[in-house]
Amino acid sequence: MTTPNVIDLLREATVAVRANDKVRTRLLLLEATKLDPRNETAWQWLAGVAESPTEALHALESILAVNPNNEKAKTAIGPVRLQAGVAAAKAKDPATARRLLRAVIAADPRSETAWVWLASVAESPTEALAHLGRALEINPESAPAKRGVLHYRAKIEAAQREEQACSNPLGDAPTVDAAKVDTAIVPRMPKKPSLAPAKPTLGTVLVVDDSRTIRKLVSMTMTGAGFEVVEAEDGSSALDRIREIGVPHLILLDVAMPGMDGYEVCRLVRRNPDTQKVPVIMLTGKDGFFDKIRGRLAGTNAYLSKPLQPDALLQAVRKHCPADRT
Repeated sequence: MTTPNVIDLLREATVAVRANDKVRTRLLLLEATKLDPRNETAWQWLAGVAESPTEALHALESILAVNPNNEKAKTAIGPVRLQAGVAAAKAKDPATARRLLRAVIAADPRSETAWVWLASVAESPTEALAHLGRALEINPESAPAKRGVLHYRAKIEAAQREEQACSNPLGDAPTVDAAKVDTAIVPRMPKKPSLAPAKPTLGTVLVVDDSRTIRKLVSMTMTGAGFEVVEAEDGSSALDRIREIGVPHLILLDVAMPGMDGYEVCRLVRRNPDTQKVPVIMLTGKDGFFDKIRGRLAGTNAYLSKPLQPDALLQAVRKHCPADRT
């Protein structure tokens, strides 16, 4: 028996399409792509009859791996990637959903749907609120985003009440003045005293970077110079640390991080009344003009380029967190 070649399989797939036999068409095209993984036509047809958005996305990615200039694939991949991300979120696969939805947003930062669904798989309520805030910036009337904001605010408030109950189990419940409830998208961080170290320090510095090596380098430099250092591995953890320790005297913030990038974290810090005046120094491998403009718009005070030089780091920190501050 003669083994069919790709051309024969594509011909058979054409017959199956005309017969409206999607199952056979898909099987024939899958076999064709196995025989010739670089056949754009087979992948393109397969994307059209795929069983799921994930399979369609794989087909389109395969086309672009062969020919990055394939206009049909370039046009189709954004909506298909969004569909795949939503499908992963519905299937309770948050890691895959986050990866796909972040890719959608990287290509189209104004995708309201992507921001809303990314909020649904966020790693914390605070991060979810940040994503919903972006959706509402795009469409202030977005009903899903508004519902999400109410949901995650309620979760944060419930967690805060539980924390208060645990810290003061015998005390009376505090009264709440409804007129003072913060209505911003970003929840107001409760004021707490800064860390009380065993010996006097020059101030508390929060260092936020997904690189453990960078965090340790900064920590060693800062503690050696007399500062108290608190570490966070990403934006969500940084906001959690502020709620735990109180408002730091200065924040050293990496630009490129998973989830919320440094610009987004800086915007959240600036939008909150408790932290809006905290100096923020960006740590970045990019120091181009456009990157600095983005940082200024987000509210950063200064930039430090990686790899970090201890002397430059101390000079910047001392400038924005002086020992004689009042």
